[in-house]
Amino acid sequence: MTLLPKLIWRDMTANPGRVAVSVFAILVSVSLIVWMMGSYDTLVKEFDNDAEAYMGSYDLCLVPEAPRGPLPPGQYPRFSDPELASRLAASPLVESVNAAWQVPRLQIGCGNERGSFDEQTRDRMGIPPQSPIMVGNHAVECPYDLKEGVWPDMASSTDMVGVLGSGSAKYFRAGVGTVMNVRVGTHVYDVKVVGIVKQAKATPGVIMGPGGMSGPAFSSLFVPVKVCERITGQAFSPNLIYVQLKEGVDKKEFADSFREELKRSSAVVADTDSVIQRLSSDRSVRSQKDSAEMAVWLVLFSCVFIIFTTLSIGVSERTRRLALMRALGMSRMQIALLIVGEGLFLCIPALLGGLAAGFCLVYLLEEGSSSMPTLTWATVLAAAACAVGGALLASVIPAWRASRQSPLEAAVPSSGFMGKVSRVPVWSVIAGLACVSLQPAALLLPGLEVETRKWIFFWLGYPGLVAGALFLAPAFVRVTEWAGAWLTGLLLRVPHAFLKVQLSRNLSRSVGTAVSMSVGLSLFVGVQTWGYSMLVPFSPDASTPGTLVSFLHTEFKPSDVPGLMARPSLRNSRMYPIYVDEPDIAPAQMKSPGFSGMRNRSIVLAGIPVAEMAQGNDPLFKPVFVSGNPQEAYAMLKSTRSLLIPDTFARTVGLKAGDDLMLVNPAQQERRSGNVQASGVPGRGTGPGMKGEPWKVAGVVSFPGWHWLTKTSGMRVRRGGFVAALAIADERWLKEDYGHQGFQFIWGDTAPGVSNVELQDDLGEYALENVSRKENGTEGVKPLVKALTRESLGGSVTSRGDDVIFTMSKLPIIMMVIAVLAVLNTVLASVQSRRREFGLMRAVGVPGGMVMRMLWAETLMISLCSVVMSVALGVLGAWCSIQILEYGYHFGIVTPPITMPWAHLGYAVLLVLALSSLACLLPAWRMKRASVTDLLSVREG
Repeated sequence: MTLLPKLIWRDMTANPGRVAVSVFAILVSVSLIVWMMGSYDTLVKEFDNDAEAYMGSYDLCLVPEAPRGPLPPGQYPRFSDPELASRLAASPLVESVNAAWQVPRLQIGCGNERGSFDEQTRDRMGIPPQSPIMVGNHAVECPYDLKEGVWPDMASSTDMVGVLGSGSAKYFRAGVGTVMNVRVGTHVYDVKVVGIVKQAKATPGVIMGPGGMSGPAFSSLFVPVKVCERITGQAFSPNLIYVQLKEGVDKKEFADSFREELKRSSAVVADTDSVIQRLSSDRSVRSQKDSAEMAVWLVLFSCVFIIFTTLSIGVSERTRRLALMRALGMSRMQIALLIVGEGLFLCIPALLGGLAAGFCLVYLLEEGSSSMPTLTWATVLAAAACAVGGALLASVIPAWRASRQSPLEAAVPSSGFMGKVSRVPVWSVIAGLACVSLQPAALLLPGLEVETRKWIFFWLGYPGLVAGALFLAPAFVRVTEWAGAWLTGLLLRVPHAFLKVQLSRNLSRSVGTAVSMSVGLSLFVGVQTWGYSMLVPFSPDASTPGTLVSFLHTEFKPSDVPGLMARPSLRNSRMYPIYVDEPDIAPAQMKSPGFSGMRNRSIVLAGIPVAEMAQGNDPLFKPVFVSGNPQEAYAMLKSTRSLLIPDTFARTVGLKAGDDLMLVNPAQQERRSGNVQASGVPGRGTGPGMKGEPWKVAGVVSFPGWHWLTKTSGMRVRRGGFVAALAIADERWLKEDYGHQGFQFIWGDTAPGVSNVELQDDLGEYALENVSRKENGTEGVKPLVKALTRESLGGSVTSRGDDVIFTMSKLPIIMMVIAVLAVLNTVLASVQSRRREFGLMRAVGVPGGMVMRMLWAETLMISLCSVVMSVALGVLGAWCSIQILEYGYHFGIVTPPITMPWAHLGYAVLLVLALSSLACLLPAWRMKRASVTDLLSVREG
């Protein structure tokens, strides 16, 4: 067996360029795994530091137990025993206790340019996403790392001062001396910042739990107890209890000692371990983990085909020498082990180099990390599995081919450049079509249960798509060769006869290269097509009015309409007041089929003047009806309690024109719960809605863009969270049933030439005058005005979508670049194996430039094959991924049509063609410059 390493070394050193390219390609692929998994590992490692900063000097904190169901609006979990903190303080296990009151859903900003209320709330008509959470507590000494300033005596101080968390301080560009503004209803309280404390990084989705706060906030504004009571207008009501245990006391011992008491008080323990668990389960963290896992599979796939192509080339070149080895007494197993050893020879140095390069990438790119990057065993094993496992998988077919060489073939003269043209097996095409048909079959076959469809789609469909690509790749190569030979021949002035069988003469090499290139490109096509198709329902069209203006912290009466419409910015416009509320769907209907799977239980109900906006010769509101007749629907809207619902909602819950939708009047719900009306929300009415009567569905309409419109305009007036639909009714029913006596929105078309800035400034001035008039000339809260146009809304959707889709496309783009190395490897192999062929062509008068163009044309044909295969499979995968949304994987949208982002796909195709052309440039140039004597002197080694 000592002979095998020598033979492996000789074969590898005989083609140093090819080996170097293969090793480098695998090295880059492995470093990608190490980089992505190492970044995730570094993030997880930081959770330990974040958890300690999150708790400060305390060992644990107690939080109210999460309710089993949703709480009424404005209510949050509380401890059932108000004396729990005092009893804990008396325990011999406890060193100190700090009861705190975390007050969520307050708007907190500051007076500088970045943090002004105007800038914050106009960005999103609701709670600013970076707003800190106010925390009143009794701590006399600072429990956190104080970065600057002082920590006041929170238990006794009456000064309007506070201490700000470092995350919010950075966002607001605030420091000691900055005045923070806390808005409660129509009142604004000024709190001067006297200190900045270090807190863990804010992680959206970790803080808020069902019904309210599920733990301490990541970014807080700490204020004294008396200041907290003054701002809220309520007595101090702690919902967090920080506990510092005595030295030597274990957290488990504490939990066991107080188990029954904590249970009676509806309290649960949150410590650093639970914080780490919550951090790890955050959506952004899971997304990074999913990306790392995807990288592992893509790199494994890439490594397999890079090594497979290299080994297949080697076997094809050494057919006669392998047969001679068999004639000299080597067994089939020894020949197979020779090929497997060559595969391992390629992957071992690539693995070591990839680990080192990946670690360097993590170290350089994870700047700002508080912990030193390390390589975990999971990362090392994943990288080794991809490199070594890929080498073993890639070696199977070449090793089998090599071991099947007959010793008699050693006596047959070499065929030289006249390789055998391979045919595509019929079974391969049939198997490929069967595999790629699994997902469409799961979607289209009638009679299947929903869960069965999902199982087939995910667990058989996606692997089938990959297997189908492998089975169909030879057919794609032959078809592309037939069409591409004519196209590239005409483009590069190469005779068709020189190109028509070049790919099929080395089919395994061509297939391996095409598949390697299509890994990243097909994923890019699928991501781009799926992403931009999914944006269609979120982008408004011309069926809705062009401008929606929202007024926050004020409302207008019907008597104010003439004065409002007389403003300079609204002259010659067609704007109308609309009345908006957010009722819940009745609990009984939420339990019915179709509704039971919905996560969102409320809808936005907009009352418009139907006669003025939806009827007439030039209506402003002209949606496309999916179910129902427009004339009958509009007549029904005016005469009965009825509404129009979007097709996205109707298809999800199974409603059509004529069906009933039961809505619970928000005022009726608040009367049952005893909640006080929030500022700006209308009072209760006296009509049929108080009795919970259903609303009749007058029609189902196509209403693209309603998600983003309600989210960014403030139309989600009660909860501010996700809603199931935007429904349209006549304004009469919101006035009569829901008691709306004022409006906060106007909708329609402005006069030409009026900009958003002019509109907001002009209406903001009028709204301020309206508030001053109501306050009898005293200075009240400054109202906020936001104007949304169809163009700005569409631009916002596109901008947000571009960011998300580009993030998803980064990994495919990296894989596309790595695939260029596979092309370079193929070109080097083609040049090496066909030197004598090119020498004979040069000897009979073929110009060197034509030889160079031949290699270029072959490279373009392989690239064209990968493009065709990627577009076909990527679009099919995107279409299937969109259609599966119909069976439960939805977030409030109907399955949109396929939308091809041709510009982005065109750039990707140009990138592939350009990079593959660059890869073949140097080998082709060297072949052109080589002498005929050198080319003809080549013999099989």
